[in-house]
Amino acid sequence: MTRGGRLSFALLPVLAALFVAPRDAAGAPGPSRLVKGPYVTSFSDTTADVRFELDAAGSATLEIGPERSPTPVRKIVDGSASAMHVIHVTGLEPGKTYAYGITVGGPVVGRGEVTTAPKFDAGTPVHFLIYGDNRSDPAAHAAVTRAMVAIPSDFLLNTGDMVEDGGSASDWQSFFQVEAPLLRERPLFLCIGNHELYDDEAGANFARYFGFPDASGSFANPKPYGTARVGMVRLFFLNAMHDWDSGEERDWLDRELRKADNELGLAWRIAVIHHGPWSSGPHGANPRLVSAHLPELLVAHKVDLLVSGHDHIYERGDSGSIKYLISGGGGAPLYRITHPSPTTRKAEAAYHFVEVTATSGDLRIVAHRLDGSVLDKCGFAKNQGWDCDTPPTPAAPRPPAPVAPAAAPPTPAPAAPSRCALALPGEATKDASWVAVCVVAGAAALGRRRRG
Repeated sequence: MTRGGRLSFALLPVLAALFVAPRDAAGAPGPSRLVKGPYVTSFSDTTADVRFELDAAGSATLEIGPERSPTPVRKIVDGSASAMHVIHVTGLEPGKTYAYGITVGGPVVGRGEVTTAPKFDAGTPVHFLIYGDNRSDPAAHAAVTRAMVAIPSDFLLNTGDMVEDGGSASDWQSFFQVEAPLLRERPLFLCIGNHELYDDEAGANFARYFGFPDASGSFANPKPYGTARVGMVRLFFLNAMHDWDSGEERDWLDRELRKADNELGLAWRIAVIHHGPWSSGPHGANPRLVSAHLPELLVAHKVDLLVSGHDHIYERGDSGSIKYLISGGGGAPLYRITHPSPTTRKAEAAYHFVEVTATSGDLRIVAHRLDGSVLDKCGFAKNQGWDCDTPPTPAAPRPPAPVAPAAAPPTPAPAAPSRCALALPGEATKDASWVAVCVVAGAAALGRRRRG
């Protein structure tokens, strides 16, 4: 694939074959170790996908069980001949925390935990953190990560561009090292960014580490798009670089949106895409989405919020038909606010992350700067606008334009005396018949003015 072209994950098996088993000084195979993870990329009320990468191809075992529980630990063996492993765990209980460990040939090489989502119809609030555009500056990325560790959440939502070069093994290694404190305990959902689409190798790496399962649930042919249900929230993760006028992903989105139209217990629908249709930053609007009328499609299927990144800023807005957030302050060099639009409600160039709480009644957001201060705090109820915005101040009335004095009107010719004129002082009063005529005429004139 050329830069900016369609995504191809064809190199995934090739990359897996490049990993060679380590050997000790005598040439015998040495013990395997983890180089990435373990981390959870998806979860629901009863399932979780645990991923990890070893320094050599070979089988591994996942041991998982409820925390502080006498329930026996389950063991799931993944015997795939690959260094990268994705283990899909089923049969979990809603809203319960599970501890897990990865063993290779006996020793435990890594540990983590995951708390499953609440039951779909439980009405339990859902709490998550949004961030993105972490690339280019590991120090700034690490500062954002440390700030996020301090805020509890059910899961993480990344808006894309995790790395500078999706084809660089060292860039990916840096990402996982920086994010390790977060990924040990919280599932990560994300959309693909343009830096993960530079070429075939970049696309294959995204598929390897974060690709979505196909319609059958298999990771044999991972996709750059997908959907997930967490409690009362349905998430749609889209590829911003897709053509969108037609094709496989457009067809998939049409189907998934229709399925979610009347989904049981669903309160909120949120779409996540790297380069969105509105922005006050230098990238501006995504023309692919606008020309393909994607915003209109989302509105037609009751999507409440669109989340994006790409411009390295924070922005909260309202298009008039759908509300949006831009969170691109996760570590990449900040951009300037270049062209605020009528959709913009709040915008700032700052390293930040966004805390979101979804309840059955409303959706609340708090944007945090790294110094602990609040960048923005707002929310909205279903089908309502942002509740923190100050109503627009009415424009002050303009003073009337100066008017040139009018020329004196010509002296009118004497008019015939009115039959309804009042008597002037010193004149005789008109008789009663004339008074009656004047009362009737005045009432008729008043009636005409009221009808007009």
